[in-house]
Amino acid sequence: MSRNRNLTKKPPLVSLNGAVLSFGDGPLFGSINLALYAGDLACLVGRNAAGKSTLLRVIAGEIALDAGEHYVEPDLRIAYLPQETIAASDMTVADFVAQPLGKADRHLGSAVLDRMQLDGKRRMGSLSGGEVRRAALARVLAGDPDLLLLDEPTNHLDLPTILWLEQTL
Repeated sequence: MSRNRNLTKKPPLVSLNGAVLSFGDGPLFGSINLALYAGDLACLVGRNAAGKSTLLRVIAGEIALDAGEHYVEPDLRIAYLPQETIAASDMTVADFVAQPLGKADRHLGSAVLDRMQLDGKRRMGSLSGGEVRRAALARVLAGDPDLLLLDEPTNHLDLPTILWLEQTL
C-alpha cells in the first residue's frame, strides 16, 4: 500500500524496473516495478519469508539485483532499520547512534537519544530488547534521511514509544 503525494510528477527518489532476485533454487521475486517519490508513505505487506526484508535491503542498496534496474537519486540519504540490530556489546549507545553520522554531526545523535530517553553512556550490551530497538531508531533518525526504510520498526517497543514513533513519522 502506498500513498503518493507527488502531485508535481518529479522523478522518483528510488525506482526498481523489472527487478529480479533469486536465492537457492528459484526467484525470491521477479519483475518488480516500484517507484518511491518525495513525500510518499508506503507499507510493504506479505507473509513471513516472502522477501519483504530482502526487498527493503535491495532498495537500501545492500543487495544487488540479479536482473533489472535499480535507480537511486544522486546524493540521496537512505536510512535502513533492519529487523535485528547488531552492535558490539561494549560500544556505548552514543557511539552506536553517532557511528554513521561522523564527528561533525555527533550532536544530532545526542538530541535524538534525549528524545528516545536513552543514556548515551550505557553500553549496548546492557540494554533490554526495547532499548536496543530505540537506539537503532535513534541511529536512523539522527541522520535526517531523505528516505527512511523501517523493517518491523515496532518490534520490542512499548506503547508510549510506538505512539511517539507514529507522531514523529
